[in-house]
Amino acid sequence: MRKFNNTIHFISTLTVLFLVGCQPKTVTTTDSNKSSSLDIHNLNYKYLSTKGKLEFDSPAKDMKLSVDTRIEKDTKMWMSMRVAKIEGLRVLATKDSVFALMKMDKEAYALSYDDVELLLGTRIDYDLLQSIFTGDLPSNFEDGKLKMDDDNFLLTLKGKGMESVALISRTSQKLEKIAVSLRKEKKIALIDYMDFKAVNEAPSQIAPYHSVVKIGTGTADNLQEATSVDISFSRIQLEEEAQKMPFKIPSKYKLKGRADLEMDLKK
Repeated sequence: MRKFNNTIHFISTLTVLFLVGCQPKTVTTTDSNKSSSLDIHNLNYKYLSTKGKLEFDSPAKDMKLSVDTRIEKDTKMWMSMRVAKIEGLRVLATKDSVFALMKMDKEAYALSYDDVELLLGTRIDYDLLQSIFTGDLPSNFEDGKLKMDDDNFLLTLKGKGMESVALISRTSQKLEKIAVSLRKEKKIALIDYMDFKAVNEAPSQIAPYHSVVKIGTGTADNLQEATSVDISFSRIQLEEEAQKMPFKIPSKYKLKGRADLEMDLKK
């Protein structure tokens, strides 16, 4: 039996992970039943925890995981992933780095987000990672160009060979989709948010309890060779105080970085 944390599993699991408030903006509309001003309804929290299930599907590998997350907003994020109640991967993500413990192989990774881009073939940062688990609009979209169609606000960012588009519902003011495309490489990452309902013990706050991430080539309408990640949350809870995020690299673990990733990807 393959170990949980061999190279394929590591690449697959990080793909899972990487695939904030906006000031109101106004555009003209004649539809009185829908908002004409963008006033995104992000979650209001300092500390957040979630529990859920994750299904990963790619041409090379399928797997199902249980995942717990603890988040200190805009600062750091801790994740524990398990198969059959056995923890195989623990991750700590900060604004500029990602650390991972591969427990079965006694290996640890210390990566920058540029390293993660090498792994995934698409751009990623902490804000986008956090958004996958909270449904918040990443802060860089504050500078996006605003348009509107019948049902949604569209915020578009362009630069450095890439384009990012966020769709926000005119009715709920909640983020419903993000698309990140690399024009030269024809790579695209899509994140869909759905199943919106009240956060545990905070009925006035609404979050997506189901997120789907897809990474592939082509276009949003014709995505090919796609890797997909389906995350369903059983609990999203606002915490009153900081949660413990235990993460220590044992001295007996082998520490790996970008050079090791490049070698692994060539195998």
